[in-house]
Amino acid sequence: MIKQTSRQKPFGLVTQITSYLLMVLPGALAFLYVRLFGVNVPYWDQWWIVTLFEKLNAGSLHMSDLWSQANEHRIFFPRVAMLLLGSVTGYNNVAEMYFILGLFLVTLIVLLLAFKGSVNTTLLMFVPVSFLMFSPRQFENMLWGFQIGFAIVRASAVLTFYFLWLLGSKRLHTIAFLAALVSATVASFSSAQGLLVWPAGLIQLFISPLERPPKKLLVGIWILIGVGEWILYFIGYTQPDQFSLAFAFKHPIAAADYSLTLLGSSLFWYHSLAAAGGLLLSCLVVATLLLVYRDAKLGENSFWIALLSFSLLIAASIIIGRSEAGVTWAPISRYTSFTLLMVISLYAMLVKLALERRSHLPTLLVGVLSGCLILSVPISYVEGVQAGEAVKAYREQAAFVLYTYESQSDRSLVRYLCPSPGCGPLVRERAPILQKLDYNVFSGPPVRGPARTPPNPPASSPAWRGLPP
Repeated sequence: MIKQTSRQKPFGLVTQITSYLLMVLPGALAFLYVRLFGVNVPYWDQWWIVTLFEKLNAGSLHMSDLWSQANEHRIFFPRVAMLLLGSVTGYNNVAEMYFILGLFLVTLIVLLLAFKGSVNTTLLMFVPVSFLMFSPRQFENMLWGFQIGFAIVRASAVLTFYFLWLLGSKRLHTIAFLAALVSATVASFSSAQGLLVWPAGLIQLFISPLERPPKKLLVGIWILIGVGEWILYFIGYTQPDQFSLAFAFKHPIAAADYSLTLLGSSLFWYHSLAAAGGLLLSCLVVATLLLVYRDAKLGENSFWIALLSFSLLIAASIIIGRSEAGVTWAPISRYTSFTLLMVISLYAMLVKLALERRSHLPTLLVGVLSGCLILSVPISYVEGVQAGEAVKAYREQAAFVLYTYESQSDRSLVRYLCPSPGCGPLVRERAPILQKLDYNVFSGPPVRGPARTPPNPPASSPAWRGLPP
């Protein structure tokens, strides 16, 4: 027996080292991705941040500037992050991209801690989560600094659920709950989706295996503060006119198609595969929750159920608010940061069920989900490289257009820098601010135009989602 144990120790050490190396690999590839395809130039919504740098340098920045709406979002904490980072780097947008990847890494570490604490298995089983977290399917969030907001929301939400999960530890009880409240507040005032951390956290508190008297108190405090922050969020709120919130209810078939495509686009790029994948993932969600409920393991899986609830609530909000845009926009890259949380939570619960129940059904479901992951990973990297090359070509042209903005037409400014009606004069008005501050493209050597003008993007290709028409 002693000899077997001594032989197993080196094997276990090798397995552990291999696991960590494989976990690090997707993150390293993501940083390389930004290094290869990241371009320092403000794009679209980032032009609304430029005036804040002017106010910050003039000492006239007010709380109302940070609190004001950006479409349907209040991006208080992302604005603070962008201003602090921009002041240090001269508003280098590539630095924002690395910061986003740093938030991805924080999120992965928290997921690893939760996985180790709730799933009794080798760390090799966690490797797929790392590939999901740094999937190039999120290329828009990786290569657009403005998406700091989504990255903050995702990291804060995962931290919130982890702190609520730690409430089972009497030693960390009070600190964990206070930390959960703080991280939930950060999520709430980073984008509209962040508000959904409160109902998801409430579900987690209800099913968590806490003693009844303190549980009632914690639920009461959670509801009170959550309702207060929802009210605060909507004081002075103006509903954007982009899309009708009633569309999904008036056109249920179109909304259903949009829903399945949105969910499946977490793994697949094209509509047909994404819709089929969304249907499969929906079935896996129902089957997994039924198995967890039947085995009376809701409390043990409270972290993963909260994560799943948060992801599905965000998906529902996107469907209600964006389905009018049409199903071709359901696979848009930026939303996958949230729908990927659904896949991660499903995977963790199914692995846990397969190991503990030792029955055929959970093992079969893990195999089905793992098959989807194995199929999606190479597709994501191939399509991600194509998307990165497309983004880089456009942003390099955009950098040249910005550097020579005085001689550029409003049409070029709109096409490459801010593809919204009437945005050309706004760019022309705010570009001198960056020039005066020696920020962004004006902080380095002269920007030369690319060898050739980027071709018009094919509308059917998902590699061009998020690029100007």
